Amino acid sequence: MVMFDRYEDGGHRIFHGDALDILPSEISSESVDLIFLDPPYNIGKIFANFYDKWESEAEYVKWAYKLLDECLRILKPNGSLYVMTSTQSMPYFDLYLRQKMVILSRIVWHYDSSGVQATKYFGSMYEPILHCVKDKNSYIFNSDDIKIEAKTGAQRKLIDYRKAVPSQYNTEKVPGNVWYFTRDR
Repeated sequence: MVMFDRYEDGGHRIFHGDALDILPSEISSESVDLIFLDPPYNIGKIFANFYDKWESEAEYVKWAYKLLDECLRILKPNGSLYVMTSTQSMPYFDLYLRQKMVILSRIVWHYDSSGVQATKYFGSMYEPILHCVKDKNSYIFNSDDIKIEAKTGAQRKLIDYRKAVPSQYNTEKVPGNVWYFTRDR
């Protein structure tokens, strides 16, 4: 019997449990606009009653591909999938997803890791994120909602002379693919 908790309020639902139990039984095909997937990393951490370590790398990849397939099933044709995973596992996710979707961006989330500090190798200071879509010609990307100041163009009032009529560069832009946010874990 599949066990998970469901919380509902004002037409919104939150499920708490194993995604591979919940997605097939509770979420309709092609019904989700946006998925941000941050699966377990297979690095041996303990979370409540879950141990994040599979018997082998092959078993982890098999599990991960099953999870990705469920996400692809529920994602709308014009939806977006963001996948974040460890630097060690990202190649598996990247290679698998590029066969099934279009990877629009490979994002680097850079942070200061003041917790565990490496002494015999270069410590990880980032996590990779893939931004994927099913159809590169038809997807939702609300760029106006995420624009930031284009510092160089805005502060220096640079002119773009490549245009037929030279004009000032935009003062706002969509962020690049390297993000810096502090890590609160």
